[in-house]
Amino acid sequence: MNRLSVFVLIPILLACAMSAPAIAGTCMDADLLLRNGHIVTMDSPPIVTAMAVRAGKILALGNDAELASCASSRTNVVDLGKRTVLPGLIDVHTHVMEWTKGILRGQIDAGYPKVHSIAEIVNAVGERAKTSAAGSWIVGSGWDDSKLAEHRYITRQDLDPVSPNNPVYLVHVSGHLGSVNSAALKAAGITKDTLDPQGGVIEHDHSGEPTGVLKDTAMELLAGLLPKDPPDIDMRAAKLISEKAAEVGLTTLHDIFISSDEMRGYQDAYARGWLKIRVQMSPQIGSIADAEKLAHMGVHTGFGDDRLKFGAAKMFADGGMGARTIAIYPPGVIGEPNNLGVLRWKPEDMQKAHLIAAAAGWQLETHAIGDRAIDEVLDSYAAVIKQLNLKDARFRIVHAGISTPAIQKRVHELGVVVDGNPPFVYWIGSWFQKYGAERVRWAYPARSYLDNGVLEAAGSDVDVTPLNPWWGIWAAVARKELQTGQVLAPEERITIEQALTLYTRNGAYAGFEERLKGSLAPGKLADFVVVDRDVLSVPTDELKDVEVLQSWVGGQQIYGKSSGVRNDQ
Repeated sequence: MNRLSVFVLIPILLACAMSAPAIAGTCMDADLLLRNGHIVTMDSPPIVTAMAVRAGKILALGNDAELASCASSRTNVVDLGKRTVLPGLIDVHTHVMEWTKGILRGQIDAGYPKVHSIAEIVNAVGERAKTSAAGSWIVGSGWDDSKLAEHRYITRQDLDPVSPNNPVYLVHVSGHLGSVNSAALKAAGITKDTLDPQGGVIEHDHSGEPTGVLKDTAMELLAGLLPKDPPDIDMRAAKLISEKAAEVGLTTLHDIFISSDEMRGYQDAYARGWLKIRVQMSPQIGSIADAEKLAHMGVHTGFGDDRLKFGAAKMFADGGMGARTIAIYPPGVIGEPNNLGVLRWKPEDMQKAHLIAAAAGWQLETHAIGDRAIDEVLDSYAAVIKQLNLKDARFRIVHAGISTPAIQKRVHELGVVVDGNPPFVYWIGSWFQKYGAERVRWAYPARSYLDNGVLEAAGSDVDVTPLNPWWGIWAAVARKELQTGQVLAPEERITIEQALTLYTRNGAYAGFEERLKGSLAPGKLADFVVVDRDVLSVPTDELKDVEVLQSWVGGQQIYGKSSGVRNDQ
């Protein structure tokens, strides 16, 4: 029996053992009783009609008659009207703090489908320049060259005519490159003689001059130059995160590679009662010094409570597909045969940083998209696991974009968890084509993970793709690419039940929370959502259109709309 089978079987046996006595006589005086529903437990039994909750946890599940005795005069009884209930959904890879801060800053939204051409983006920059003081920065984000009419990167030549007196910085939707104008290059001291930093690229034209395109760590050359945020922006962003997540049925988020100010923002929002969802905060490691600083903090993965806690520590191994900087083995990018991407770390430095953090009790998660980067990370993980004699490290590979059979074998053997990205196939599947047909075949797989005993959890990587998890659930089943409608690697399609598992049970496991959440079972947290249709039986293409009617965390409703669900008392 492989580890996935054990992972599924043990909770089912526990649930069966716990639910019978609860219904037989110990289920009484519930705070909340759901009845007349279609409750998908992602556990055993798989479907029930009623669920009782007390003190924020699930008390019992069964049919309406079995749970009738759970109600007392004070119980909030909710008639679901046959609506479908699911465990609260979990997104293990987001950048929600940065995304919502962009909204609060009023940055230019250069994303699809709002924008379809460079000309439109340039026009928006020009309009912003007209109302901006000379020397002040103009910032925007979300543009995707593959969805622009011109099908190329934005350069300083595009931006200079409309913003001669204002530095401009426009971040690509991937987060792995940005475009700047000449004023920004001058402010950052970037010239034709500036060398590429380790793990980054300053793009040059045929004459050797910078084009204004900065990739990966080259973007950090702007550090300290961008406008300062108001002191409360992180706290306000955390509040907005909570609202946005609840609207789409996400009750737990992992926020990845965040700063100390952003951590403080979450804590301040929590103290004010603004944080309604659950969050795992993943601090950043960009250097060995960062790892040492983290190790000396005196806390590690798991510190906090069920609402807000530390998750894994995050590192980057390579770049992004959109920037054409993922680290791959030959052959290179189509049209760029010498481009094998970038590695952000020397192997020995990566292993040292991993070892320092893991020895201090931190779970590790490392961004690696290209196969060469994935192998570097797995080499490091294997050495750290062996040196520290770790038995259940649950180290994570973030993205694992080019996940070949050989890589999947290594991932399985090391017990590494993949933070996968099902919605990538739809939203950015066109990027895969730059890497050739063989890599398209193994780009962001799903079915083969199941076949090879690899545990995958799911993430949106917002704002690379929308926060709404139903895009990812649908994409995992359909695997259609946005622009052509082509099904990419159809043999990697999975069922709706398997797709839901990525966002429930597997998400909980990735965060060491499988005893608390990921399914609806007695003793687990009462985190659940009510949706507008039976997701197990609708046509595949309806999955992306699912609407969340209510979201509940710890037995408390945090989001709701008029739905036909009613409180009986």
